[in-house]
Amino acid sequence: MTLIIYLLLGSMLYYAGMILWFIAGNIFSNLKENSNSKPDISVIIAIRNGEKSLSNLLEDLSAQDYSGEVEFILVDDESTDSTHKLIQEKSDVDKRFILENSSNGNSILYYKKRALDAGINRAKNEWLLFTDVDCRLNPGWVTGMASYFGDEVDYVVGYSEVNRGNKWVTRFQALDFFMLIIAARGSTNSGRAWASTGQNQAYRKNLFNSVGGFSEIAKELQGDDSLFLQVCRKNKSSKVVFTDNPNCRTIARQEVSWVSFFKQRLRWAGDANLMWKFNSAFFLSIFITFFLPLLLIVTFFTGFFYNPYYFTVFTKFLSVQLIIEFILYFIGVRQFDKKIQLFDFAFWFIIHIPYTVGMGVGSFFARQLSWRGR
Repeated sequence: MTLIIYLLLGSMLYYAGMILWFIAGNIFSNLKENSNSKPDISVIIAIRNGEKSLSNLLEDLSAQDYSGEVEFILVDDESTDSTHKLIQEKSDVDKRFILENSSNGNSILYYKKRALDAGINRAKNEWLLFTDVDCRLNPGWVTGMASYFGDEVDYVVGYSEVNRGNKWVTRFQALDFFMLIIAARGSTNSGRAWASTGQNQAYRKNLFNSVGGFSEIAKELQGDDSLFLQVCRKNKSSKVVFTDNPNCRTIARQEVSWVSFFKQRLRWAGDANLMWKFNSAFFLSIFITFFLPLLLIVTFFTGFFYNPYYFTVFTKFLSVQLIIEFILYFIGVRQFDKKIQLFDFAFWFIIHIPYTVGMGVGSFFARQLSWRGR
């Protein structure tokens, strides 16, 4: 059984090194936005059956204070509700809003990527800015994101967060998403951007076309953010930056039940299994992030059924993981001027071990899930 200990030690060393790398990327960042940049921008949002959130989105987009030229391309992705009608009504009174249909996207593309492709083809501007219909936006969102659109920048990873709320599931979701964003910021600032979110990102149209659009990930479940980012980094020496400006943060949708939360994360996890094709180091980190808690669970039950000594082993390794993850959380809280939620962190840390293992196993069944009636 000493094999378990050796595997635990190797996995923990790799995991700790990865977390320290994220920490360094969050601490040693001197990126400053270029506040004088006012390029023409096309905001593109793919919408499927979004009538419940659409009024908020239209309100937030209308309130944008950007002084440069901006167009809002809203792509109806085969909606069966009143989405198409609501967008059409808005475009009739405000010419900045443009109704597009996902059927005009490349026919080889699946799911959301076809809708986004249709919007990108319709866009007349070089800089493309993306969010989701369920997100809430500050009036300075476009202005804040545009401040990072420097001459040498190709891809901008935006900050997004989930409101903490009062339910256990929303508290877990908020902290878990925050940890993912901290990791994304750390990797981006270290010069090896690993992740982005479709809830808040931007890139050049020229970059999109030069890598063949979404063709390399045409049939994947999602892939319009982190997978596409890796496609860009693999095929082009793209300059990627992370936004720290508070004005350009977006507020993502809360998942109000554990079932809806797990379904969302399983969809995300499904694409992670393909990361080996684009970024082997990132894929290895994803595997270790799954393998380490799996080993901890095995060690715990080994101590329970076989030898109490393994309880001591379990406790020591769990303590190390707790310390390094709290340091990362603490650094992130300081960087984003947030309030430390010790109880939320403790709850997240306890749940996160079986949750990560469950997501790893469930990711192989992600394609069996439905989304918005599809």
